Amino acid sequence: MARIPQNLVEEIREHVNIVDVVSPYVQLKKQGRNLFGKCPFHEERTPSFSVNEEKQIFHCFSCGRGGNAFSFLMEIENLSFPQAVAKIAPQSGVDLDESYLENDQDVQVDPEVKALRELYAEATKLYHHLLVNTASGEEALTYLTSRGLDEKTIDAFMLGYAPEGNILYDYFQTQKVDYQLLRKSELFVEWSDGSLHDRFANRVLFTIRDSTGHPIAFSGRKLTQNDDEPKYINSPESLLFNKSAELFNLDLAKDTIKKQKHVILFEGFMDVIAAFQAGVQNGVASMGTSLTTEQVQRLSRMADGISISYDSDMAGQKATKRALDLITQQGRLSAQIIHIPDNQDPDEYLRSNDATAFNQVLVHNVEDPVTFNLRYLQIDRNLNNQTEMFAYISDALTVIATVKEPVIREQFLRQLANEFDLSYDALQDQIRPLLLQKQAQKPSTNSHQGARQPSHQPSFNGNQIVKSNLTRVEKAEQILLAWMLRDNDVWLQVTNQADFSFQDVPYETLYMIAMAYREEHQQQPITDMAAFMDYVQKPELTRILASLEGIDSQLFEDREQVSAYIRVISDEAPLEEKIRQLSRDIKEANQLHDHARIAQLSVEYMTVLKQKQTKNLNN
Repeated sequence: MARIPQNLVEEIREHVNIVDVVSPYVQLKKQGRNLFGKCPFHEERTPSFSVNEEKQIFHCFSCGRGGNAFSFLMEIENLSFPQAVAKIAPQSGVDLDESYLENDQDVQVDPEVKALRELYAEATKLYHHLLVNTASGEEALTYLTSRGLDEKTIDAFMLGYAPEGNILYDYFQTQKVDYQLLRKSELFVEWSDGSLHDRFANRVLFTIRDSTGHPIAFSGRKLTQNDDEPKYINSPESLLFNKSAELFNLDLAKDTIKKQKHVILFEGFMDVIAAFQAGVQNGVASMGTSLTTEQVQRLSRMADGISISYDSDMAGQKATKRALDLITQQGRLSAQIIHIPDNQDPDEYLRSNDATAFNQVLVHNVEDPVTFNLRYLQIDRNLNNQTEMFAYISDALTVIATVKEPVIREQFLRQLANEFDLSYDALQDQIRPLLLQKQAQKPSTNSHQGARQPSHQPSFNGNQIVKSNLTRVEKAEQILLAWMLRDNDVWLQVTNQADFSFQDVPYETLYMIAMAYREEHQQQPITDMAAFMDYVQKPELTRILASLEGIDSQLFEDREQVSAYIRVISDEAPLEEKIRQLSRDIKEANQLHDHARIAQLSVEYMTVLKQKQTKNLNN
């Protein structure tokens, strides 16, 4: 879709009511100044989805989603920003050129996008033909069948083969395809003389398709043992392909995912394909990179639960940890980890076992997030060393404190006590401050309960913060950013701190975007949040902006609090980093058997850990 001029975007937004956009998806009822309904992005019994008609924004107090009318459509219908603008345009009474508007079937496709889709469709057909119908593709076809794939699966996934030479380029030359279109397709590598050459040569090709089934990229696996070449070569990003947003096999898996309300996240393409052939048709994989927020958001709109089945090696375990943390932060999907027996990956297991056995593994060889995190915390730790053992116990208690059910929490505590021959009562005493801290962060039913805190302490009453699972640093960042956007004096006070920066990337990103936005608007406070959301566009950032609107206005009255928030951000975040660095230094000293340094670092570690615990208890 062609780019819509900014002035038209603003005009459309100003002439449409967000209530009219949301109402077809959510039954809204007036409660006070806002309208409330059940969130369309997750199941809930008590409505927590709020629409502020005055500010033209929405926010879910449960899952954290938020934004303006455009953001809502982008989330609910998986649209791009231009597509959302074009869809809302008819409601606003603003006329757009036909290239922006939707027809009876769908939004009009940009001509260049359409041409590239046709190009990739032709390339996919040619590569698949070379694999299954030519002598040059026999080696590649033998490789795939040796991996257990049958003819039907190879056809379903439109697997292909790219031979040596420039067969794809020569084919498009005979079709007289425009040179500039070929350049933009990223199907070719451009040499210094401007000539184009096939990107893939002597490789099995996995076709990557978007959620509607259009081929948009390839991943090529080498067939030779040449160590000078990477095992896989992937298409770079293009007008069609955004690797942070796409998921392999989502086009084939999405209906099953929606029906079962569950998705399985695999590490590799072959794992997904082998599982699909075995009847497990709700599996997807990310694009060779770590799982992203965009990918989690896409899955959370289809499913309630997710199983992570990554490789059992160290790289796979680290990837599992990253994915699990990201899924937990999003708060929508219930997660579990699948362990394939004998340290095999799913593809390997299926080559030596039948589909029934594999399905039994998916059901029974599962681990909950707490158990995984406790096991993961032990990796690379010498638990025979007292300092490292105490550090592990401290970290383990932090994990156990996240368990909401008292009975289950008690079970984990008893396991920890038995494993290290510790007193259960002592562990209960040590975890109690963590539980009290989490209890204090929970929202109160009365937004005005509790005494105001002294001005020298930052006001962190949990009922005044929309998200209850934020750390102290994140809470300070949330309130301070909201204050800066609405108050020029606070903006100047913070920006005059030469060394100040937000510790969490999303807040620092919003801070930098706000600086650019203010420059374009004569350094005026950002009071029109819906307009600023248009400027930001990214859903993960507009959610944060929407959450800022839920902060109690009383928190913006005492200017002495600004300095308190700055101190929390500047002082406590480095303390966390110091603990992590000392832990790394202790591990290194252990590896070198430097006992004197171990003793010195252990004293420092315990001192800093005590400082952290003191700060938590005092606040």
